[in-house]
Amino acid sequence: MDTIVTAPGSLGDVNPMLAVARQLQLQGRSVVFLAAERYLPLAEKAGLATRSLVSEQQFAKVLNNPRLWRPMHGARIILREVVGDYLESHFAWIEANYRPGETMLVSHILDFAGRIFRDLHPEAFLVSVVLAPAILRSTVSPPRLTGRFWEPAIPRWLRPATYWVADRGIDLLAGGNINRLRKKVGLLPVRSLLKSWWLSPDLILGMFPDWFSIPQADLPKQMKLVGFPLADSGDLISGEQQDELKRTLELLDGQPRIVFAPGTAHVHAGEFLNTANKVCEKLGQPGVLISSSAKQIPRQISSHVTAAKYLPFRSLLPQSLAIVHHGGVGTTSQSFAAGIPQLVLPMAFDQFDNAQRVRQLGCGNWFPMRKLSTPLLQRNLERILGDQQIRIAAQHVCRQVAEHPNGACQAADQIIAAWNQR
Repeated sequence: MDTIVTAPGSLGDVNPMLAVARQLQLQGRSVVFLAAERYLPLAEKAGLATRSLVSEQQFAKVLNNPRLWRPMHGARIILREVVGDYLESHFAWIEANYRPGETMLVSHILDFAGRIFRDLHPEAFLVSVVLAPAILRSTVSPPRLTGRFWEPAIPRWLRPATYWVADRGIDLLAGGNINRLRKKVGLLPVRSLLKSWWLSPDLILGMFPDWFSIPQADLPKQMKLVGFPLADSGDLISGEQQDELKRTLELLDGQPRIVFAPGTAHVHAGEFLNTANKVCEKLGQPGVLISSSAKQIPRQISSHVTAAKYLPFRSLLPQSLAIVHHGGVGTTSQSFAAGIPQLVLPMAFDQFDNAQRVRQLGCGNWFPMRKLSTPLLQRNLERILGDQQIRIAAQHVCRQVAEHPNGACQAADQIIAAWNQR
């Protein structure tokens, strides 16, 4: 192998990293792909070597914790517990498999082992991949991290202080595991992880366009924006899933519907899907409920509604009326590409920021998932379906996305160019 691509996280993290890995493979790189055990068959079908980063047992345990979808609790679970589970073993594996002058590291931002390895071996070449702008800091256009009403009202002069508080919190959550490993390998401890350490000093790739980002002046100098990857791995699913997909699309019969997608990793979405079913009945609108867990689908669904475990958005969304989703950047960007109105119900992580950007672009609206009710969902859906300006804005953004349709290809080009110039 000469390229190590890591993708800790859910399918929303895996799909874009896998798309980049496949493009690097097309450019002649020999790639090994590291992800949660459940997603490795996708990479194997793409012809990549693989290694499990998180076991199925560990991954399922994390997803089954309902606190994962609360902003502060979710950050603690990911930064302290999940990353801590694989940090040392992953670092040891990199050391055993790295070949000086030949191996490049292409890492999702939760691959702290790769970042530590880069400090221990300054000659190593590390690419940090940022999937959404929420992790970036700007006093002009700060990310939206919660649903609290007062967050946007924080004055500009106070924003540096809020970043200082955020830095202290991240140091507490992730710094212990990181600095224990650094001490073990002979490195000094680091502080202010997000401000001055987290991302690679070599190359940072933003997998989104400039109009979805913070101002150019606030970007790190080594950062390149390459556009949305628009990856759903629809060509890599199993034969059984392909058959199910074909049957579901035949049932839909090209009829425009409202899509309800709470996220592939959200295994506590029963209330959301039940409410969606009720709203489709009240509106008399056809709908599609998507959930990887059949247990979450209502036992009795409306005659207007179809349920599916998985539908590639690239096939489904262009023929849809609108989408109601959790705010993951993959779903958000695919909805932009389809040119349809969006109603976003964020819960944690980058979702609030993505939701805010959807609203600012005029492509839809949002409210926190914790406020979900049948009347509120119905009112918001009636608004976005009936607002011609939202539909016009969505079509405008669709044309912008079409100008740069393959962010994964652009990412691979940037990686190879930087590697050759190192």
